[in-house]
Amino acid sequence: MSETKTPIPAKKAPSSKPAITASTASNKPVYVLAFMFTLLLILAVGFFQYRLEALLNLNSVLEHQISSLDQQARGQLESSIEQTLELKKIAAMDTQLAAMQQTLNQIPGARMNDWKLAEVEYLLRLGNQRVTLQQELTGARALFDAANTILAALDDPGLLKVREKIAQEMLALGKEGQLDRQGIYTQIQALKIQIHEQIQPPATFKPLKVDQELDEPETVWQQLSALVHIRYAQDAFDAPLDAQQYQILEHSLLLMLEQSQWALLKADQNLYQSSLENAIGWINTKLRHKEAIRLSDQLSQLKSLDIQLHIPDVSASLSLLRQTLSDRTYRPSLPTKIAPEVTSITEERIL
Repeated sequence: MSETKTPIPAKKAPSSKPAITASTASNKPVYVLAFMFTLLLILAVGFFQYRLEALLNLNSVLEHQISSLDQQARGQLESSIEQTLELKKIAAMDTQLAAMQQTLNQIPGARMNDWKLAEVEYLLRLGNQRVTLQQELTGARALFDAANTILAALDDPGLLKVREKIAQEMLALGKEGQLDRQGIYTQIQALKIQIHEQIQPPATFKPLKVDQELDEPETVWQQLSALVHIRYAQDAFDAPLDAQQYQILEHSLLLMLEQSQWALLKADQNLYQSSLENAIGWINTKLRHKEAIRLSDQLSQLKSLDIQLHIPDVSASLSLLRQTLSDRTYRPSLPTKIAPEVTSITEERIL
C-alpha cells in the first residue's frame, strides 16, 4: 500500500504593495514642510517689499519737508541780512545827525545863553555834592528840579538828552528819599530832653479809681486790696536805685541815644539798632514804673525803622552837560564812519 504524501503548500512570495504604502507615508511630511517653507518665504518677501515701499514713501515725505524747511531758512536768513543792513544804515544816519547837531552848536547865535548853562552846571554839581558828601537826597532833588526848570525855559533841542538824564536821576532820588531822617533825629533829641523826667520814679503814689456802688460800703480789706497789686516775674528785680545811680543811668542813656543819632546820620543800621537795644535793655532791667515803660515803647518803635540809605549815581546828567558845553566851545570831533560789511554778508548768503 503506497503511502500517499500530502503535498506541503509552498510559501507565498511577499507582496510589494505594503512597501509602496510605507514609502508614500514617509514622503508626506517632507512635502508639507516644503510647502510651509515656500509659503513663509513668499510671505516674508511680500512683507519686505511692503515695508520697503513704506520706507521709500516716508523718505520722500521727509525729503519734501527738508526742502521746504531749507527754503524757509533761506528766506529768514535773507530777511535777517536785510534787517542788519537797514540797522547799520540807521546807525550811520544817527551818527551823521549827531555831527550836524554839533556843527549847528558852533553857530555864534547858540552862545547867547551860555551863562544859564553855567548856572545849570553849578546846580547839578551842587546836587551831586549833596548826594555824595552830605547824603541829603531831598535837597539834591530840589537842585536837580531847579536845573531842569532852567533847561525847560531855554527850549534848546540839543539839551533834550540832558533833561532826560535829569528826570531819571530825580526819579532815583525820589525813591531813596522817602525816609524822614531829620524827623527821626528830632524824635531821639526830644527823648533825650525828656529822659531825666521819664526815668525818675513817681514822687507820690496815685491809686487806681475803682467804681463802687453807693449802697454797698467799702470794707477795710477791700481798701487794702485796691492799694496792693501783685506782679509775678521769672527773673529777680534789681534793688531800687539811689540818686547817684539814677544820674549814672541818665548819662548812660544819653550816650546811647547820641550814638544812635550818629548812626542815623551815617545810615549804619547795625549800630543804630544795637544802641537803641542797649538803651531799652537798661530801662527794662533798672526801672519798673509807667513812664519808663512808655519810654521803652517809644525806643522800640524807633528801633524797628529801616534807616539804610542806598545812594544812587546822579553824575550822568552833569557829565553829559559838560560834554555838550565842550562841543559848543571847541570844534566837535569827527563822526565815526560805520562801513557796513556788505562783502562779508553777501558771502554768507546761501544760494
